Amino acid sequence: MRIFNRIVMIVLLAGLFVLGVYMVVYAFELLGHSLESLPFSGVAESLQGFVGDVERGNLSVITLIVLVLLALLGLLLLIAELMPAAPSRVRMGNGTYTTRRAVEEEVSAVTDRVPGVLGSSVDAKAQRRPGAQVDIRGNVRRGADVGSIRSALRSRVQERLSQRGVPVSKLNVSLTEADPRQTKTRVQ
Repeated sequence: MRIFNRIVMIVLLAGLFVLGVYMVVYAFELLGHSLESLPFSGVAESLQGFVGDVERGNLSVITLIVLVLLALLGLLLLIAELMPAAPSRVRMGNGTYTTRRAVEEEVSAVTDRVPGVLGSSVDAKAQRRPGAQVDIRGNVRRGADVGSIRSALRSRVQERLSQRGVPVSKLNVSLTEADPRQTKTRVQ
């Protein structure tokens, strides 16, 4: 939303700047231009006619649809603007922060050392409250005890991150059975 805001603000401020320059030029009759020479009569009459149609309720269906869509678009942009941005760093507590990448590397180091896990991918997300949401997707051998591997993986990850001072607010572990020849770690 920041890029959209910047583009809109640049266009709006550039337009206001240009209008300001024109108003100064025409108000002080610089360069031989006066306010009477501006072509506002056609625009003013069109705008006055549109406002009159709105007051009388003589709008076409297409005009009503366009006005409703503009109102909804404005409401959506307002809601999107008022929503706070997602945090980019993981809050550890007492004003200290770490990057999501550092949390992902710590968790990856732990998952690679858990017996039975052939390969894994880790995704860490920052939250407004202290702690990270960690999603671990791992591969195990066919026929392995998935429940015991999941509990071992969960306990080791929480232990390692607590040693590092990173609280984990949510830890999702999903394990799938895979062929060892098609995973990152083939033999353990």
